[in-house]
Amino acid sequence: MSDKHKNNISRQSSSGNKRVDLNVSLNDAAALLIQLEPNDFSELARLQEILNTIAGDRSCPESSREKIIRVAQKIEASVSDFIPMESDMMADIGHLIEDTMNSVEEDGKTDHASVAAVQKQNDQPLPETEPESANESSEQSEIALIPTDADPDLLSAFITESAELITNAEEALLSLETDPDDMEAVSTVFRAFHTVKGTSAFLELSLISEMAHRSESFLSRIRDREIHYAGGYTDLALRSIDMLKELIQSLTEAMKGKPFFRPRGYDELMRFLADPEQAGISAETAEPPAVIPRIGDILVAQGKAERQKVEEAAASEAKKPIGEKIVSSKTASLIDVAKGLRTQQRMGQQVIESSVRVPIERLDRFIDTVGELVVAHSMVAQDEVVGQGEHHELFKKVAHTTKIVRELQNMSMSMRMIPLRGTFRKITRLVRDLARKAGKNVTLITEGEDTEIDRNMVDIINDPLVHMVRNAVDHGIEPPEVREKIGKHPSGVLKLSARHSAGNVVVEIKDDGRGLNREAILAKALENELISEAVVRDSTLGDQDVFSLIFEPGFSTAKFVSEISGRGVGMDVVKKNIEALRGQIEIQSAPGEGSLFKMSLPLTLAIIDGMVVRVGSEKYVVPTVSIVRSVRPDPKDLSTVLSKGETLTLQGKLIPLFRLARLFGVEGAEDDPTRAIVMVVEDSGKQTGLLVDELIGSQQIVIKTLGETMRNIPGISGSAIMPNGRVGLILDIGGLVKLANSVN
Repeated sequence: MSDKHKNNISRQSSSGNKRVDLNVSLNDAAALLIQLEPNDFSELARLQEILNTIAGDRSCPESSREKIIRVAQKIEASVSDFIPMESDMMADIGHLIEDTMNSVEEDGKTDHASVAAVQKQNDQPLPETEPESANESSEQSEIALIPTDADPDLLSAFITESAELITNAEEALLSLETDPDDMEAVSTVFRAFHTVKGTSAFLELSLISEMAHRSESFLSRIRDREIHYAGGYTDLALRSIDMLKELIQSLTEAMKGKPFFRPRGYDELMRFLADPEQAGISAETAEPPAVIPRIGDILVAQGKAERQKVEEAAASEAKKPIGEKIVSSKTASLIDVAKGLRTQQRMGQQVIESSVRVPIERLDRFIDTVGELVVAHSMVAQDEVVGQGEHHELFKKVAHTTKIVRELQNMSMSMRMIPLRGTFRKITRLVRDLARKAGKNVTLITEGEDTEIDRNMVDIINDPLVHMVRNAVDHGIEPPEVREKIGKHPSGVLKLSARHSAGNVVVEIKDDGRGLNREAILAKALENELISEAVVRDSTLGDQDVFSLIFEPGFSTAKFVSEISGRGVGMDVVKKNIEALRGQIEIQSAPGEGSLFKMSLPLTLAIIDGMVVRVGSEKYVVPTVSIVRSVRPDPKDLSTVLSKGETLTLQGKLIPLFRLARLFGVEGAEDDPTRAIVMVVEDSGKQTGLLVDELIGSQQIVIKTLGETMRNIPGISGSAIMPNGRVGLILDIGGLVKLANSVN
């Protein structure tokens, strides 16, 4: 080949390398756009940077370059003026990126065709043998993978990159199975398939590019929420990963001179990916095909046969079972094949017995039914007839049934529990972006990712976590230069942890930053008229009382408003969301040492541990997590304080006392506190006394919603069916205290 033509091919190869880089930038832009919120200005700025990189790339098609530049300028204006991006504009950006990808892909095919044409023109060796027969040629085309003119260096780079991308995609798919709404995981898989598709198409690796393309098209249906990632769709996505792994491994072997056989099940999988519903695959069914390992794969894994010989035996035209083909071709002995078939049968039984996929709606209905069973059983167990001594055998049977019902209830609740891993992974990405935006070095440490919580609570706790992490990075952790001056490591540490404790889930966010400034909080509270100067002078005002002021709407001590935080919006939302989950939040902080935000949440929203109390003829449920203690007060401990109403002195502390009968208008309740019971409850670190007639007992309560018309009743969070069949109201301690203060 002449030097001139070698240079032509070299230039084409160099252009291909640049095009691969451009594809990566386009993939990044597409992945970012998938999960972009119109008012997320930090991510919009990041998209602008990527678009500028694309426009500045020499491989960018001229037909797209000017459009991309104009779009980047519009995004810059939007970010500068804090104007959310319009949905139509975001859709136009998506179409522009897609058109650019298609143009780049077409250019890549043209360049590669040029290389092949140059080689064909200048490098035409005479055939040394007779041409192959039609059958032989057809068979060879079935096993050929690598083009004869392929660049070995490009192939090696492709194998290395693809192996990493496929591994990342597999991890993301597994994560997506536990958190189907994790769009970041969807983007990771989508980006991997798209990159493998583009690069393999450029290298003319048709089997790989077609599989990646078909998988990408299937995944786009998940990304666009056309289908739900569950059941057979999950199996299908993971099977495409396995097929790509097998293709890449075969490519590696083929580069060493070994033949490549078209993987078994390739065409079948391509058909399933194109139209899974036609094959009977859906979110509600497990994928039917090829779950059990093939006998040939088992023999190769056991070292009883060679892969190449097994494939050759399988490809023979004899219409025999694969086991007979392997034996007749002497690929493996009859005894080895028989053992392999028995192994295959056992694996099939394990696959069938390992799991059954159930639609979440059906699972929720099952859990609700178990809840009804618990209520009905409670009515029977607490019936007067069962409790009478002459029915001893009946009592024993009911007690035995109680144990079974409790086990069934615990089992049903565990089915709806999922780990916090998906939520923590989102925070990992968030911290990275926030730290970069704020110009800080932040190391995130996570613990307890496997801690499980009710799946219905995962989305609700996401917002509180995001707000607190934003504040920790923006307000809490100091810039590197400031940290060095005060003797700290330039890189701040943010720790996110979760654990189970006393029937609750405890999530903690801890930083080693500057801590909360007590004086600044009090000054801002005075300025906003949240507290009076008399309260500030009160020596009994503890740190927890002061720190809780940051949860007031509009409260912020930030001197400057940044893109991250500082507007005073967020921490009040944090408290509302946590209280909506019947949880509590506690703050610990020391100047110069950092802050700790501790959220205590119930394991589930379906049941609670509650204390049933009687007020007059009515019964109420007080969440056990809010109860501090119960006392029958002495007359000397009771007093009435001007502007504060009735109070109870308990262990030297003055606690406000509220009568539930007066708050809810209940008649016939005990009016003398010394003959009633004061239940001391706590909310946000503040203790309050509730006057009730009787403590009936502690039990697990199945929560019933009040419906839309009664949802916002002050002091009430839900209802429950009591053993006597009547409805008991579940008290919301925080709302109850606010109601009492407004009445007073």
